[in-house]
Amino acid sequence: MAEEGRPQLRMWDEAGQETAIGSLDDGERRWQIVVIAEPVADDLVRGWLSFRLDDEKYDTAPVIMEETVELVIERAVELPEPMLQQLFGSARR
Repeated sequence: MAEEGRPQLRMWDEAGQETAIGSLDDGERRWQIVVIAEPVADDLVRGWLSFRLDDEKYDTAPVIMEETVELVIERAVELPEPMLQQLFGSARR
């Protein structure tokens, strides 16, 4: 039995952790934006963005921390385009 107050790691079904939230133009091409949400404890979910085009993929570090997968997705959808552009640029370096 787990000690009270300590986060408990959970197994996560990888097939259910990705959600497409839109697209982003880089001037030449249109990238699909996917948010990946990963529960790390009973009340903590971290999320990062993945920018994808065909076989190319650039991922950010975790940029969103919330209590549920749904809240991570909601926060990702709320990110303004300038911030998405900046995150995309950082992920490509």
